[in-house]
Amino acid sequence: MRFAPLIICLAAISLAAPTHFLDGAYDWTDELAEFYGKVSEYINSAKHNTRGPHVCDTSKIAMPSYASGMASPSGLKPRYVALGRGTQNYTCADSTSRSKPEAVGAVARLYNATCIAANYPDLLERVPNLAYKIPLPTNEYASFPPANIELMGHHFFSETTPEFNLNLTPEKQNGIVMTKKGGAIDAPSGAASGKYGAVPWLYLLTTDGTVGNYKSVYRVNTAAGSPPKTCKNMPPAFEIQYAANYYFFGE
Repeated sequence: MRFAPLIICLAAISLAAPTHFLDGAYDWTDELAEFYGKVSEYINSAKHNTRGPHVCDTSKIAMPSYASGMASPSGLKPRYVALGRGTQNYTCADSTSRSKPEAVGAVARLYNATCIAANYPDLLERVPNLAYKIPLPTNEYASFPPANIELMGHHFFSETTPEFNLNLTPEKQNGIVMTKKGGAIDAPSGAASGKYGAVPWLYLLTTDGTVGNYKSVYRVNTAAGSPPKTCKNMPPAFEIQYAANYYFFGE
């Protein structure tokens, strides 16, 4: 039987498990086992699917239902979905409980999860809860476990402006998305909290400087990233590991 491209993708995801587990890249947990168990179910189901191959149909992409608390992307089309893995960055005026951490941006690599979002959204929603614990590959262009997905760009702040640069190489030019905050909701109770909590879900509007037909970005399925409540015993600047899924919409 000839495998569809997305089944090959799922097979690649499943192969990531033993490779990185034996390398000690991350701890083997019940949550991780459940994730790969779900991947295995999809592979077995696809082997017996007689309705023809799946395709990467972006029109099928829908954000998690919890995101209904933010402005809707009604009238816009999903362009890409990325797993973001990096750090939320903070500063402290001093190291006492009288000061509170101030957010000064984020730095993350963006991994292309578009086809997973289109066909296996329940898998994608699980990924950030696993990913925030996994160190970034030392090779910047390597794929990222546990979903074994390829790098598609970078997220950082240009001064105070959140930027998503999707122009990865001269051959992979997917645009630059400059944004501003349009709204936010607290992460749901089931989010992986890390040590201090999961950062909020965000609705971002595009601004001047955007290259490409983008109108909005949503940060959802956040895992960890929040700072402690006060600066007690904290250094002047520090980072908190986080992961999230980013949905890009355009006309």
